Amino acid sequence: MIAQAGNRRAARGRGWLPLLAFGIVLTIVLCVVAAIRADPDPDKGTSDFRDFWLTAEHFRATGEISSERGVHNYLPFFTIFMVPWSLLPLRVAAAAFTLLSMALAGITVVLVEVLLNDGLGPRPRKATLAAIGLSGAYVVSCGVLGQVGLLVLFLVVACWFLVERGREWEAGIPLGLAAAIKLLPLVLIVFFVLKRRWRVSTSAIAVGLVCGLGLPLATLGYSETVRQHREFDKRAVRGHSARATIHSEKPRKAKYSNNALPIVLRRLLSKTDGDPREDRPGVFVNPVHLPSGVIWWTYLILMAGILVGSMAAALHGPPQWPPEDTAGVSLIRGQFAVWCCVMLLATPLLWTHYLVLAYFSLAWVADRVERTSRAERRADRLGLLVLLVWLVGAVCLAWPAARAAGAQLWSVGCLWGFLVWRVNRSARVGSTV
Repeated sequence: MIAQAGNRRAARGRGWLPLLAFGIVLTIVLCVVAAIRADPDPDKGTSDFRDFWLTAEHFRATGEISSERGVHNYLPFFTIFMVPWSLLPLRVAAAAFTLLSMALAGITVVLVEVLLNDGLGPRPRKATLAAIGLSGAYVVSCGVLGQVGLLVLFLVVACWFLVERGREWEAGIPLGLAAAIKLLPLVLIVFFVLKRRWRVSTSAIAVGLVCGLGLPLATLGYSETVRQHREFDKRAVRGHSARATIHSEKPRKAKYSNNALPIVLRRLLSKTDGDPREDRPGVFVNPVHLPSGVIWWTYLILMAGILVGSMAAALHGPPQWPPEDTAGVSLIRGQFAVWCCVMLLATPLLWTHYLVLAYFSLAWVADRVERTSRAERRADRLGLLVLLVWLVGAVCLAWPAARAAGAQLWSVGCLWGFLVWRVNRSARVGSTV
């Protein structure tokens, strides 16, 4: 028996080796590219990590948090959080951060597979490979830019993994940290409140407050902490709000790399240039030119629909927690997947690297497509169509006009819509999602 178990484990390891080898090669390439792009001269490379590093180094040297080095949309906590990386030489730190991010991405894949497949199979399933492939372009974007998306994704998935293991107090810790690093996961706290998972939401809020307020208070003092948060509110919250984007004469983040709902509506419904360079003819995709007030109400109606639909999906059973049957477990996973999409639909800024946060949603849909029975052929076809739409959105990264028109946003919207429909359908007929 022991020998048979050992043979099964060895076979399982061999089955995952090709994917592991590919991941290692990709990680090495991304680390090299990240290091090359992390040039301290702003005219000799583009790297978000370089800006993080320079801001952290400036803080370490002067005790001041500055937004002049490109770090505009992060809480003061983030600069303090990045200080350890500033102890390393810039290029070494960039490569090391990308290495860590890719390692966490690999762990995330394993955690999601353990949840959806009840453990690791002898080899990666088609659904797993599909989810990885569909996320590939956005993973690469995170890696070469030195962005925090893969770290935030890991923390979000770790939270859900702990929830399913019944460790709800602990589950709030990674979620609170994720929200302090990047505000998007705050949306998931709303989800846990709707599900009455008070331990998760309370723990997440407590950790978020300790990180977001406690650490700056201890490091900067009361007056400077208040000033920094006021500046953040003025610069990031109000300055990049949906209202400011739609009503301002010249939106601050209008380039086509930003696929957030407010700016996509602005580009589609008014004459707004999506080209990041002003010395070119511009990228215009608007078939009409409407007043900003009409665009604003269009946005409000769409957001209201997204929030109401997501809340309705979250409020379905199961009557017991944790669910005792497969259908109930699959239902709550689908609900969590819905709210992972809400993170991306509700944000006022949606850069390419944010889209890695849809990994759990993509993996859930791919898993359902692979497992769908004959009685669920309609859902199977729709799920496959949604995955194809997501693929088209990724391919459209090479087409500026499609990006300006919101190709990536609409792929998120299709994914969200399918998830809401699937969850509601399952709750209505009482079948496995």
